[in-house]
Amino acid sequence: MSADRGGTPPLMEKISQRTRADCVVCVLAMVMGRPYTYERVLQDSKKYPKTNAAGQTIAWWKDYLSDEGFEVEMRPLSDPKSFSDLASLPEDSRAMLVFEIPHMKIGHIVAIDQLGVIDPQDHPAEYRSVDDFCGIFRVKGWRLYSAHFWLVRRHNGSTGR
Repeated sequence: MSADRGGTPPLMEKISQRTRADCVVCVLAMVMGRPYTYERVLQDSKKYPKTNAAGQTIAWWKDYLSDEGFEVEMRPLSDPKSFSDLASLPEDSRAMLVFEIPHMKIGHIVAIDQLGVIDPQDHPAEYRSVDDFCGIFRVKGWRLYSAHFWLVRRHNGSTGR
């Protein structure tokens, strides 16, 4: 779906997970926008190691975004209880929030833009307001790894094409 709203990036394509462990692929395809489809990101991801020598998971997607011409900046959440920063992203950006789902013992990631949050775990994936997402986050007992989010934008200043 594409909407030109005077310099605002087009809406993110809503992508649901196809496996239990492909949330990163889904979120990258959403925040990067066309021509980065689920299939392309999945294929491209095979070039990047997912763990270090000690077997720990690494954030391979930071190198991938950079290699593809995107800026990735770790930003502090000024209010980790309300995620208010996520409701006021710079116009030319999108964001990702990484967190833990303790009862499943897994990490998870969601995509954010000016319209809200898309959780690829949802079938179908849909926009939720930041307030709604924050409420779900609390009720489900999810936990931040750190009080930060990842701001993503193209080096030329826009996401999507």
